[in-house]
Amino acid sequence: MRARLARFARAGSGTALIAMAARVSGQIAMVAVTLVATRRLAPADFGIFAIAGALVMLARTMQYTGPFEYLIKAPQESEGPVAAACLAATALVATGWTLLLVALGLAAPVLFRGGGVAPVILALAPSVLCAALAAFAESLMLRAGAVRRYYAITVLAETGAGLAAIGLLLAGWGLWALVAQIYMRVVLLVLALGGLGPRLTLAWPRPGGIRAVLSWSASRFGSVLVGFLANYSGDLVLGMVFSPAAAGLYRAANRMVTALADMFVQPAGMLALTTLAAQRARGEAPSGAWLRLCGLFGVLGWPALAVLALFAGRVVPLALGPAWAAAGPIVAVFCLARMASLVSAVATAALVVADRQGRVLAVQTAAALATAALTVLAAPFGALGAALAATFVAVLAAAALALAAFRREERAALAEAARFVLLPLAGAFGAALAADRLSGGGTPLLALILPLAAAAAGWLLAAWPFAPALRRAAALLSEMPPKPA
Repeated sequence: MRARLARFARAGSGTALIAMAARVSGQIAMVAVTLVATRRLAPADFGIFAIAGALVMLARTMQYTGPFEYLIKAPQESEGPVAAACLAATALVATGWTLLLVALGLAAPVLFRGGGVAPVILALAPSVLCAALAAFAESLMLRAGAVRRYYAITVLAETGAGLAAIGLLLAGWGLWALVAQIYMRVVLLVLALGGLGPRLTLAWPRPGGIRAVLSWSASRFGSVLVGFLANYSGDLVLGMVFSPAAAGLYRAANRMVTALADMFVQPAGMLALTTLAAQRARGEAPSGAWLRLCGLFGVLGWPALAVLALFAGRVVPLALGPAWAAAGPIVAVFCLARMASLVSAVATAALVVADRQGRVLAVQTAAALATAALTVLAAPFGALGAALAATFVAVLAAAALALAAFRREERAALAEAARFVLLPLAGAFGAALAADRLSGGGTPLLALILPLAAAAAGWLLAAWPFAPALRRAAALLSEMPPKPA
């Protein structure tokens, strides 16, 4: 057994599992804090933090691209000067974003309806400078190849900050507990990464070094901005046009659906990328491999999201509390968006492996701009209108990426994938709906147990005939990349 574990770790599978565990731990911490926060905060208070948090999230994400990536790929012989240039560039970017957040905080009473947004933005603005230190320390650790240590530190920071935030929420700190969580996470990262990371002697940056880093980073900053518009424009537009309460409903519903969808979407994108890249490295090009992988994860993810959409009106009050009942329809709409995101994740992997990442960026840019524009138009209809706009764009973007990745010779694979996704989807959804109509009611929790059990049984009966096709799709994941010579 010890020898098997050693081979498992040397093959890189151990690192992959640690990376996935770190992702799951982050989601668990986020969901746990959200569940406690929604029971301790009113939708308006949660919306205030959602608006401020979205702006700070953009500023923090900027620290993890550009100079962060430039340092990781820098040649070993120029490590000292490049590291100094990257540190200086990161500090400049962080300072600029901190000043911008301060300006937005001062202008918040004019920009956003309702009160309370300004002090939260101003309180969070300095966290960007702390995030810059954490990002630089993380890039050094990843450059040194200490991937497992990095992920272990990430898990500890996420869990520690989440537990502390829950404790502060229970102690009555209100939305300031969420502000404290951001600081605690970044401080834990700085201390752990600085104490356990590699030692580095900085040298004076070479002439033009900082300018070179910032010039190379410009396109990466653009990509981050595009992603932000697609993911957070709803929060900001609702806060400007409608109210913080609408932004709170929108963000809480989004978090709830994302927690379930990420169990399928994140592994689908990552494993599709590694599997298809390994096939290409071997000189293979199996027709429809990406479609079969999409079907493999879709047969699990789509029925789960469909059943959540069916019972969202009852699940949301149970999970978040009665005050959040209005988020039920929004959760149902976001379930459709996350079903589309599964297709987008796998199709994107196929296009990137085929060196067609330019098409991916074009679709993502168009989707981000369309999401922002449609959200502005739909904002007067509240959080549900914004969710419908974002979902409409997500479905169109998934269709565009899938069409770009699809080839005519893959028609048979498409038909096969459609059969072993749609029939189990219909079986689970139909069984849950029938059981719900036939059940005698009872307490809210007990009224869900029978339909959910029926959904599981309906899914199993519908998926069983397709077991051979599912095994063939799963076999794609078992193919290891070629070992280096």
